[in-house]
Amino acid sequence: MSTASAAPASSNGRAPRNERIAASVRTGRGILLPGRVGLLVVVAAIVLFAGMTGDNPLKYSLIIGTIYAIAILGNNAITGTLGEINLAAGAFMAIGAYTASYTLSRGWGLATVVLAVIVVSTLLGLLIAIPTVRLSGLFTALATFAMAYAVPDLALALSSITGGDAGTAITPPIIGNTLIDGSSTELLIAVVVLFVVLAAANAWMFSRTIGSRLLTVGEAPHAARSFGLRPSLLKIAVWAWAALLGGIAGLLYALAVGFLNPTVFTTFLSISLLAGGLVGGSRSVVGAWLGGLLVGTLPPNIQSVVPASSTGIVFGLVLLAALLAGSGGLGQLLERATIAPLMRRKER
Repeated sequence: MSTASAAPASSNGRAPRNERIAASVRTGRGILLPGRVGLLVVVAAIVLFAGMTGDNPLKYSLIIGTIYAIAILGNNAITGTLGEINLAAGAFMAIGAYTASYTLSRGWGLATVVLAVIVVSTLLGLLIAIPTVRLSGLFTALATFAMAYAVPDLALALSSITGGDAGTAITPPIIGNTLIDGSSTELLIAVVVLFVVLAAANAWMFSRTIGSRLLTVGEAPHAARSFGLRPSLLKIAVWAWAALLGGIAGLLYALAVGFLNPTVFTTFLSISLLAGGLVGGSRSVVGAWLGGLLVGTLPPNIQSVVPASSTGIVFGLVLLAALLAGSGGLGQLLERATIAPLMRRKER
């Protein structure tokens, strides 16, 4: 009996492989890593083609959407692995944006500006993580919400650096003979390539031992300790990574918009980034991009169709519909429809 029942499962190894493919779609880890990287390249080609052949408003919205996707990628590291709610993604972007603004206004080179943003954002992530990792659930959400709420007021208070209510203009860097701003094709290419590299690295790490350790820490911290892991250190590393990506997104956002005002980095931005991650899928790198594009491109385009007073309602309904479409987000639906069937067909 046992031999007969086991035979179909092991015939040509198809059943076990199909199970691994299904598990990989659900978890964002496993054997679909090459397919995920390939899917990233396909989406990158579509975004670049649309941006290069479309008008400037479309190019600008794709740039902003991809920048948001970088912030969502970091936010998803917290949501998807640790299972915590981070409402400070907009605050991370604000720190990166204002660091870039200040250093560019002092005549720093772009490479030095990037280094400054990386250092400041990572240090901020560490400072936030040390007390935050002791919290969980609702308390983490409230702590990060408090930070998101405080950052715009802090930016107003530091008017000598941020420009206060009047805002501050960004000094756009020049690389070669090209001015890098929100209308430049070079910035579109840069943000797309950067997202693909960061997302591929994120997917690779998540599919390795470090990914399983982080999931263990997020789902069963007491069990993680019994395996010799140090949950606090791993959580701090994840928060620092999220802050770093948020800071990089803030730098790119500053270059794209060319002008910063504290009212841009409100709690609504943080909530939108969290919603974008949930809609795209908190464990899907492609989903992070889809979520970012949704958050970055949908609101301005809605305004041309519906009254401005109804924009928030329509945007919320679209996000709700996307969430109801699948618990794993749009990224999981896309993987299930594309790379998963290809992997199964390849085995036949």
